[in-house]
Amino acid sequence: MIARRLAVAALLAGATAGAARSTVPRDSPPFSTAPYHAVRLADDVYVVPGDTGRGSEGRPNAGFIVTDSGVAIIDALASPWEARQMRAVIRTVTPAPVRWVVLTHHHPDHMMGTIVFTREGAVVIAHPDRTMLTRENGDDGLLADWDRIIGLHELQGFVFADTPAWPVTHDTTVILGHTTLSLYHPPGAAHTPGDLAIWLPVSRVLFAGDLVVEDGVTMVVDGNSGVLATALAHLDSLGASIVVPGHGRIAADPRAQLSASEHYIDSVRTAIRAAVRQGTPMTRVLRQMPPPDSGRPVSLASRRQRNAERVYLEMERDLMGMGSDSHSGAGGGPHVSGLAIAGPPASTMAVPAIRHTLISTDSLAALVPRGKVTIIDARSDVSLYLKSHLPGAAYINSESMRSMAGGVPNLILPVESYVALFSRLGIRRDRPVVIYSAGETRDIDATYLSWILTGFGVPQVALLDGGFSKWELESRPTVQRYPDPVAGSFAEGSFVPGRATLDDIRGYLRRRAASSDKDAGPTILVDARPPDQYGGSAGVQMRHGHIPGAISHPWAADMNEGLAHTFKSPDDIRAGYLAQGVTPDKDIIAYCNGGLESSHLYFALHDLLGYPHVRVYDGSWTEYAAHADLPVATGSTP
Repeated sequence: MIARRLAVAALLAGATAGAARSTVPRDSPPFSTAPYHAVRLADDVYVVPGDTGRGSEGRPNAGFIVTDSGVAIIDALASPWEARQMRAVIRTVTPAPVRWVVLTHHHPDHMMGTIVFTREGAVVIAHPDRTMLTRENGDDGLLADWDRIIGLHELQGFVFADTPAWPVTHDTTVILGHTTLSLYHPPGAAHTPGDLAIWLPVSRVLFAGDLVVEDGVTMVVDGNSGVLATALAHLDSLGASIVVPGHGRIAADPRAQLSASEHYIDSVRTAIRAAVRQGTPMTRVLRQMPPPDSGRPVSLASRRQRNAERVYLEMERDLMGMGSDSHSGAGGGPHVSGLAIAGPPASTMAVPAIRHTLISTDSLAALVPRGKVTIIDARSDVSLYLKSHLPGAAYINSESMRSMAGGVPNLILPVESYVALFSRLGIRRDRPVVIYSAGETRDIDATYLSWILTGFGVPQVALLDGGFSKWELESRPTVQRYPDPVAGSFAEGSFVPGRATLDDIRGYLRRRAASSDKDAGPTILVDARPPDQYGGSAGVQMRHGHIPGAISHPWAADMNEGLAHTFKSPDDIRAGYLAQGVTPDKDIIAYCNGGLESSHLYFALHDLLGYPHVRVYDGSWTEYAAHADLPVATGSTP
């Protein structure tokens, strides 16, 4: 155990290349020689450069973005002392407060200063998986080792603050004020399980975190070389004008810097794969490389040795048919996302163009013990909730979210009804919300609530992929206990759901009738019901069939088969819609029988695929079929 702790301390020492205020060997380079200053990269985008010419050693780069609602910082450096120096630099540029801290990962040299900003009200946006070698002895062990590395002076006032209030577990678009950030999470662990890269599409600036370092030799001890190769290819495809590496100099040619990183990891994988296939022992492979530097675990030679050892183990697992250990952590599969869009404080928030997302069972399991998330059980049968439910879950039946209006039995409620309902459920604008349905049969109750919350601009909402069924199949904990009340109430605001009405449908039919080729212009209708109801051979409404011109896309077509229905990958979902001519440039109106199934299409198209113009006709076939003057089509074609 003592030897293990010393190894961890050595790794931590390398993460910051040794602190001048600590017990680092005398022949190690000083902690940092870089001054604290801001360099403008683009309008309102700045970097606070760290050390250069030292690879992964030295102080890392950090950055900040000035928005109309406050400042977002990218990484918070290695200690409260360093964070305070960064805060002073920010104040030379703007007096605006720091409202958000976006962490590229959870290695201590990038996040130990977070507490300085959260104490002043900033919100942490990060991947929830904090797993890494340096944390193998828990937070207490990490802190004890870090104290020995940088000294008590720098850690005064320290508290761990890197657990995100807004977890992000997959590609997510974040709107801070009116500034758009795209957060990229690799499909697994690349450098660490919690990697995020921050892409600013308007200024074309990429904050790559430690996925990229100045000498091209990214560490994969906490990650996986195959996932890193995939991540680097994705970053290269963005065509960034500026790439800010996690450590070191910003290259004049960002493509060359990314290509060097890709070339390094590809060459290591190729060479090690050949060695494993030839039966060359790992010790012989490592002896053929320059030896690691004593006391400097992330020097160039040490990184190459440690990466070779990691890649050897990956290739050995592949050869044995075990698959490469990707350390995918809380992120789960390639399409599972975390809690999504961030915005300005609720008091200044209009209804934003937000997208909700998916969360995996792994990611939710990591959030549940912390108790800072509202979980909603939306299964259609309350007896199932009474039998067992997720810890802390409140219950709602989808029929509580719609009622009769104008004689139609399934339309949305008035604003004040939702405000009262959501207040009781513990839904708050500044608190993450996770919704689940049954999973083995349907997800449409969860997507309906998500659609309503989108109309209120509630940003941090995720659907549990696979629902209760997947959670139960994985033997995760369930309870028979009602949740504790959540303080406060749901703040009333504008309610502008993506909704179509019968008048919109009449307009579509008029345009279609006036066109010689039955073209209604950019508007298309998509029917989410089963094929037999679309064709007219089934259904309980007043008439059977479908709205003329509507495309049949049953909601279940977006789901994988199995005991727990999970969503297909975005690429597979997108391919299914594109094959039917449902493209992002269209004005899409989804309908079903009463708004539930069509809310699934809204979630798939708008939230998962990013289609900008999607609406739900909540009256749907129940309302339409009651109007004898409106045409009905039957059969399997539009």
